[in-house]
Amino acid sequence: MKFELKNYKLKRATDYYKKTSLFFIFSVSSLNSKSWLKIEQDFHTQNLKYFKVYNTLLSKVIERSIFKKMSLIINSFTCFVHLKNDNSELVLKKLTTLNPLISFLGLRLNNNVYSLSQLSNVYTLDYFKNIRTLNKLMKKVLKFPYYKLSK
Repeated sequence: MKFELKNYKLKRATDYYKKTSLFFIFSVSSLNSKSWLKIEQDFHTQNLKYFKVYNTLLSKVIERSIFKKMSLIINSFTCFVHLKNDNSELVLKKLTTLNPLISFLGLRLNNNVYSLSQLSNVYTLDYFKNIRTLNKLMKKVLKFPYYKLSK
């Protein structure tokens, strides 16, 4: 079997895409090494890991998946960012504005890709916090008809 770097990178990208259920998609414009080093330091301080994918490789991966429409937003190399450990607190607003040199494209969560506009009202991705918030909202909404309406 002959080893080819292109096939290896393609296999590695598809395996990452299949195995990681939660990751953030960032578009990285052309940067010099000092700027990229600063971004890597930001990832490390936030307890994040990343996987860089170049434009042609990512377009090949997306053509073979169900996310064909997402290929329109990919213009430069893309960075997939995920958490080092699953126990860390995840604040979505903080991650979308992580560094001004990279732009947030979307989030992949359980085989669905969500854009920034879809995530605008979500503060955290912690399931239990979202359930508590829903519970509080439902209590307020259910009490509303019993309030005395006055002019």
